Amino acid sequence: MSAGASVVTPALAEAQADFALNLLRNSGVEGSTIISPISISIALAMVYLGAKNETANQIRSAIAKDASEEAVHAHFANILDLIDSDSLNVTLESANKVYVQKDFQLLQTYIDGIKNHYKGQLESVDFGKAQETAQTINSFVEQATHDRIKDLIKPDILDGLTRLILVNAIYFKGTWADQFSEHRTEEADFYASPNSTSKVQMMAIEEKFPYYETDDYQVLGLPYTQNKVAMYIILPRERYGLNDLISKLNAQTLVQLLSKRGRTKVNVKLPKFKIESEFNLNDALKKIGIEEAFKQGSADFSGITQEEGLYVSDVIHKAFIETDEKGSVAAAATAVQFEDRSFSVDLFPGKKIVADHSFLFVNEKGSKAAAATAVATKTRSGRPKPKFVAADHPFLYVIVAQDSANVLFAGKVAE
Repeated sequence: MSAGASVVTPALAEAQADFALNLLRNSGVEGSTIISPISISIALAMVYLGAKNETANQIRSAIAKDASEEAVHAHFANILDLIDSDSLNVTLESANKVYVQKDFQLLQTYIDGIKNHYKGQLESVDFGKAQETAQTINSFVEQATHDRIKDLIKPDILDGLTRLILVNAIYFKGTWADQFSEHRTEEADFYASPNSTSKVQMMAIEEKFPYYETDDYQVLGLPYTQNKVAMYIILPRERYGLNDLISKLNAQTLVQLLSKRGRTKVNVKLPKFKIESEFNLNDALKKIGIEEAFKQGSADFSGITQEEGLYVSDVIHKAFIETDEKGSVAAAATAVQFEDRSFSVDLFPGKKIVADHSFLFVNEKGSKAAAATAVATKTRSGRPKPKFVAADHPFLYVIVAQDSANVLFAGKVAE
């Protein structure tokens, strides 16, 4: 099947939103954080390409629910085509690469699938030369993310059992359609918790934006140039109600919120922010149902190689976002490491990092953050004043391409 042969379906859109929310709920980070669900999804889709039986079923269920195998690969091929199309009026780039231990044989069908569906390149390396190979992979990631993601792979995670590493890297830079004036930015309080208040640089603007509200939260859309990519801020009305909001928000509701197009005049107060996060996603992925892939002895990756014993040892994710008066820059990289249990020599034993950071935001095709708290009031003449969105307490944000099903970046601002 050729890349881009199908269109995004509502079911896949909802599945991807559900995946993003599940990642946020299970990240293990209490404070501000950033993830790129699309980067993680693409990396896992490349894993799924070579998975069979229950190993494949669990991965598909997590990232695409009940979609067919053909639909899954067509969906991500379409996303990569959209990224390469340069039609979103933002800078959006993605690159996939597979690093293979020299003399380790991959099936030709897997190689062809990586190239045809995921535009991936393959490179032979020697994982026994840990420092050299880590540098090779990290240089690729740094170049693909414009130097925003560094040191994705630590040399001490590479060992005599490593057989291949799949890498996705994504970079986003967008300019607000309506930019904030630097002259209006001023220091303000941010109420992170009942016991913690910090000073932030609070931006301000009053314009017509996509806006929606309920009794529990406000949703503010901040479009980038030409309105094809936007950041959505989901701000709980309760000052310290972010965790409750995340636990109750479901994929169907999130998709509906991100599809709102009506515009309302809004007085926005949004903090400038910069977040970097680093994760080992093994536990989070197991919690959302991807378990078999990590099991030595029962993981089935017979679609990758004829050799038995291959399993996923680690899924590493690193992400970055910075938002200011002009717009946003965001980047992320995901690496999936495979080892072979049939080899007994562990030359370079090592552990991974669990990330930190505060912020919750979801990004579909782009990356940005904003916050909102709205109070509807009227003037004496009866004419409505602008809605007021003050992001002075923890909020959830997501960045999406307006016509795409995928969350590019997502996170929470909590500190």
